[in-house]
Amino acid sequence: MVRTTLNYFLELEDGGDLSYLAGTVGEKRRKYRPAEVLVQDIRGREQDFALDRNGFQLVQHDSLEKSFDDEDRITTQYYADCIELVKQITGAAKVKVFGHIIRRRSWEAAFEAEKHLPDDARSVGPSNARFVHCDQSYNSGRRRVLRDFPEEAHRIDTIRWATINVWRPFDHAVTRDALCFADHSSICEDELRYITLRFPATNPSVSGARAATRSIYGQGAAVPPPQQRDKADERQQADYYARPSDNTAVESLQCAAPKSPDQHKWYYISAMQPSEALLLKISGSKIDGTANRCFHTSFVSDTDHGPERHSLEVRCSVIWED
Repeated sequence: MVRTTLNYFLELEDGGDLSYLAGTVGEKRRKYRPAEVLVQDIRGREQDFALDRNGFQLVQHDSLEKSFDDEDRITTQYYADCIELVKQITGAAKVKVFGHIIRRRSWEAAFEAEKHLPDDARSVGPSNARFVHCDQSYNSGRRRVLRDFPEEAHRIDTIRWATINVWRPFDHAVTRDALCFADHSSICEDELRYITLRFPATNPSVSGARAATRSIYGQGAAVPPPQQRDKADERQQADYYARPSDNTAVESLQCAAPKSPDQHKWYYISAMQPSEALLLKISGSKIDGTANRCFHTSFVSDTDHGPERHSLEVRCSVIWED
């Protein structure tokens, strides 16, 4: 059991807000409500947790791709691996990947590299998130699935759909900034806060952030050669921070702070290995008690040690026939 502090939604009357400009330096400077929580290790009892029951599931999943430094291999070979994995675990009929995020830098390193930049400047790129969130609300998840499977529009409200993330470390085991995730049943509907992610009208040049980006790959990290790294950084920033193709904002979820440390049931996996993958239910249509969201965040522990966490998150739209 780990006792730590997580960043929850700061209520409006305390100075919080319900929207922010995604992909900017100001995103990391938002204010949150810190709250003490207890985080349990599921190592050794992984089989007790399932995607539809808890909102998350750990699986053994060795990939032929190891370094994740080639975008073409990621979007062809690894995307195909994730599609088959999600189908195998969920029994879904259709799975489509709609994006991925690679993180090789800590929140602290990114924050330090951006400290001289104005709030509306583009961020140097993704780092581990340090606030409790769920990537999409029900409405945003439904819209995403419709974009990926437009042929299902006539029956979208009569079939089962979901958005699911496949998250894994690479290069080495996770020994710092571990990902923790909450059992969906421990967070009530009235604790949800609906947040609008707005996007810049245009995508500014990445040149201002590139120097900072190069400086914050973790100490001792195995990184791609410079020419590959620059290309991957620029492409990922363009993809991750681009305005959605249908020109809409994205609605995500944050959560009110708990009244006691054990109110929300948080879990993590100690020393998570590159041969393991974590499935997270982000949104879903089934409302019969099936888990349809999983709040998550990185967290700091007194036992953190070793190199920066390297992780890859793949996001999927999923449809069942039942």
